[in-house]
Amino acid sequence: MIIGTFAPIPNEILRRKDLSHGAKLCCARLIQYAGKDGKAFPKLSTLGDELGMSKRAVQRFLIELEENNMITAHQRGRGQSNMYVLDKSIVIHIPILDTPKVATLDRPLLATPDTPKVATPYRRKENYKKEIEKITAGLVHKMRMP
Repeated sequence: MIIGTFAPIPNEILRRKDLSHGAKLCCARLIQYAGKDGKAFPKLSTLGDELGMSKRAVQRFLIELEENNMITAHQRGRGQSNMYVLDKSIVIHIPILDTPKVATLDRPLLATPDTPKVATPYRRKENYKKEIEKITAGLVHKMRMP
């Protein structure tokens, strides 16, 4: 199961022979960060951690993307991440993701990155007490019957 946003790398980027593999990977990650307006704001350290590269390598790949007119980098201010504006030809290929709602027939809450454990009625304290009361009441009722 895939959790999170998945945006495939456009074939136009994959087929380019003038881009290094690292630049293609950085571009793919920027596409995932970009909104409908084609702007992304990740920090260099974040990109480096996510892509398994050093900050310096990320800088080189971003410069390569900028030299090939695929992105435009704008400094936003001291202590803030840069803003990367993707070229319109790339933004056109960003799929509009329609995530269907997950059916919750058997489970009241599904596990997400924010809630790592699946919550079931029996794990909640108040529901647990109610279930115990039902079971004991049923047993007492059965014991009274001859």
